[in-house]
Amino acid sequence: MTRLWHAAISLVAAVALVTQLVLVIDKDASVTNFFSYFTIQSNILVMIAAALIAVRPDRGGTAFRILRMAGLVGITITGIIFSTVLAGTVEFEGIAWWTDKAFHYLVPAMAVTGFIFMKPRTRLDRSSVWFLAWALAWLAYTLIRAEVSEPRFAVTNDRFATVPYDFLDSDQHGTTAVAVACAGVLVLALAISAFYIWLSQRDAETATV
Repeated sequence: MTRLWHAAISLVAAVALVTQLVLVIDKDASVTNFFSYFTIQSNILVMIAAALIAVRPDRGGTAFRILRMAGLVGITITGIIFSTVLAGTVEFEGIAWWTDKAFHYLVPAMAVTGFIFMKPRTRLDRSSVWFLAWALAWLAYTLIRAEVSEPRFAVTNDRFATVPYDFLDSDQHGTTAVAVACAGVLVLALAISAFYIWLSQRDAETATV
């Protein structure tokens, strides 16, 4: 069941990613912008980790644990923030509506469900928190690129910004508000990672009882 579930996660993410990329290219939109979304990168990480688990469910190693944690925390944050803050800010139609739901609802739900309920569960530890290097690098890249190349992202149905998400738009909300939002997401990421570490290590504790 674990192999099939994670194969399904990888397949859903891959189909959504390829489909959306085709739409981006067909509309002559920015491919760089497409890959600059935290949502897209999180889905890619989940897709890769899920594919590796489908091949070998008991896969371990520090590098894989970091990859697994990055995908899990990234996709969990994607689901939480989109459903509570970003949902409805930009409306989609047709195929884009379906890929949007896959990125923000289906893949997050499948990934989190798979980790919580499917075994063997990847053993995570404190070294897995190195996933933050990717998250912080993404944030630095996003903010620097906004200043240097001034990309154009649709953050609402009627407004564009140089950042992919409205809560990162310092021109609209101010630097302090953006800093507070980033700090809040960081705290959320640490809390989520602590939960996943606790859950994975509980298996080992149970096995020794």
